[in-house]
Amino acid sequence: MHHWYVVQTKPQKESLAVANLERQGYTTYFPKMAEAKRRRQRWQKIIEPLFPRYLFVQLARGIDDFAPIRSTLGVLNMVRFGNEPATISQQAIDTIHRQEQILLGEPGDQPAWRPGDKVQVVEGAFTGLNGVFEKASGTERVIILLDMLGRQNRVTVETHDIVPAR
Repeated sequence: MHHWYVVQTKPQKESLAVANLERQGYTTYFPKMAEAKRRRQRWQKIIEPLFPRYLFVQLARGIDDFAPIRSTLGVLNMVRFGNEPATISQQAIDTIHRQEQILLGEPGDQPAWRPGDKVQVVEGAFTGLNGVFEKASGTERVIILLDMLGRQNRVTVETHDIVPAR
C-alpha cells in the first residue's frame, strides 16, 4: 500500500529535488501558491512553495527503496519521528491539493471586496487613510471613497494597495 512521506529539501532546491526524484521513478507532490509581490514598482504574480523546503513523495513500504532519497541532489533528508519516516494521509494530500488550486488562482479575477467594506490604504499617495470600497475598476485597480477635505472623494488605487481597516 502506498503512503505519502515528507521530504525536507535544501534551501530553495525544491524543484531540483522534485526533478531528480522523478528521474529516479518516484512519484512526488510539490504544492505551490501564487503570491502578489511588488517588483520594480509593479505588482507581479510570483509562484512560490506552499511549504518552503518540503515536498511529498509516494512510496510503498517494503517495496520501494527509501535509501536513494536521502542522497538525491536537492534533498536534505526525510522527515522522521524517531526512526520512523513521517507519513501524511491521502486525505490530507487531497485537502492540500484543493487549497493549492485556490491559492494558484488568478489574483484580481474576483475582487475580495464588497461594496461598503471598510479599507485602509497601505501603499501610494494615500497611505494611512481609511476609506470605503466602492467597486473594482479593471483587474488590478479599485475605486474607493476617501474622506478628505470634509467630503468623500472617489479615488482609484491598485487592488494590492488596500487592506481591511482595523
